Amino acid sequence: MAVEITGLPPVVVQGNGNNTSTHVANENTGGNKTSTNADVVTLTSQATNIKTLETNIGKQSAVDGDRIEHLKAAIDAGSYIIDPARVAEKFIEFEISLTA
Repeated sequence: MAVEITGLPPVVVQGNGNNTSTHVANENTGGNKTSTNADVVTLTSQATNIKTLETNIGKQSAVDGDRIEHLKAAIDAGSYIIDPARVAEKFIEFEISLTA
């Protein structure tokens, strides 16, 4: 869907992936208002890589089923040992992360 905004000069965005600059294009604004320019969007390789990673992460499960089954088996067998010092350290780290 194209939207025509009148009263403003056209803007051309140019960049090399690291530094982007904006320039106002010179245009003859006489009685003829035809335009043959098309919008072009080019993604950098870094943006493409980020999109690929985002897609791959979206396909992964947020839950590690194998680890859960291993922990359930250890708890049922009575061999799961809780380290109170480690639990306390993790609580402290979590609380510090909330205030940072």
